[in-house]
Amino acid sequence: MFTDDIRKQVDTALDAVRAHSLVRAAADGTLPLENATRWVFCAGRESRSFPWILQDLLRWTENEKVRRILRENLDDELGSGDPTHAHFLHYLHLLDDLGVPRQEFDDYRERAGIKLALQLAFNIARGRNTGRSIGYMLVNEAMTPVTYTAAKQALTTYHPDLATNFFDLHIEVDDHHVAALYEAVDALPEADRADLQYGIALGQRGMEILLDEAYGIFDSVDEDIQITAERWNPLSAATPDD
Repeated sequence: MFTDDIRKQVDTALDAVRAHSLVRAAADGTLPLENATRWVFCAGRESRSFPWILQDLLRWTENEKVRRILRENLDDELGSGDPTHAHFLHYLHLLDDLGVPRQEFDDYRERAGIKLALQLAFNIARGRNTGRSIGYMLVNEAMTPVTYTAAKQALTTYHPDLATNFFDLHIEVDDHHVAALYEAVDALPEADRADLQYGIALGQRGMEILLDEAYGIFDSVDEDIQITAERWNPLSAATPDD
């Protein structure tokens, strides 16, 4: 089977995210607290949407092994029968531990990064393509040790007494999900290889743009960009002063 090739591509995607400026700055202790906190906002917004993404996948997925994996994942996200342990709430508890008012999370204005990441995830979930969906999920889940370790390093730089199992818990749970997803890869036909690979690439892209937002890449322009022939003529545009 082609599972070894898929593992290698996922590992390559993980290496690319390890090289992201936010992850590198977190590792060397130079990431500003504002950006580390914004990562919690961005990841929390994604977590809040993730159960609906899984439900969209379950609406059309017919592969029983994949359905079992998705159901287990959804059950974990919703707290395994206890709504007070839903994964999204973990982010709010982390903000409590950091002394960040929950209102700041509620008021956070999503920029292009998280909007694009969520649109990408929902479109994949509704695209009715099993290989592409599993490839995307593989990166989404396998990325947890990279991004959560980076966030833990950054936040404990500013909060050395932070006591929480938030990071380790999410890494442990997602490791289990990744192992289950590779079982699903083993069961897929060769015809799904290209879609799996494309899904992996999309998963990497979604994670990178989410990290871009947390790093502040989308902060310079607030309004939607609309360039039309009526308002923009490159030949007559003013040039900046030297």
